[in-house]
Amino acid sequence: MSESRQPRDGRGSRDFWQLHVPLALVLLLCVVLTVVEVRRATEGVWRAWIYMVEWPLIAVVAVWIWHRYRTEGSVTQGLVERWKERVAQYAAAAQGDPDEASEPTQVHPDPDPDLDPELEAWKSYVADVERRQSPGRPPDVTPPHSR
Repeated sequence: MSESRQPRDGRGSRDFWQLHVPLALVLLLCVVLTVVEVRRATEGVWRAWIYMVEWPLIAVVAVWIWHRYRTEGSVTQGLVERWKERVAQYAAAAQGDPDEASEPTQVHPDPDPDLDPELEAWKSYVADVERRQSPGRPPDVTPPHSR
């Protein structure tokens, strides 16, 4: 028997009553209700098609929860551990400690003007607009008929 399947700390009986029996009951309930909804759907009840899909999805979620409890002891335990690792990485990166941060920060270089020929035209246009209209004042708008 593999190490992950062996009962931990004498929990075999407790796992049976608290994990396996409820899972079996939920799966039995989901199967019965899926069959009932399939019959209703074939009789012409249009809303039963939704329930016919819903009950198998509930069974899948129940199996996922059962698996998480068996492997990690909690539904959220693995998520919390991964979250704490991620927060530690970001904190190390924010403090500037390169040994702690496993993900390097990305530096975006300035675009090469040779790759974008319209970049210089755009920069000159922006400089011209800034020269004509100083920041903090509304733009000069003259009506088209008064020109």
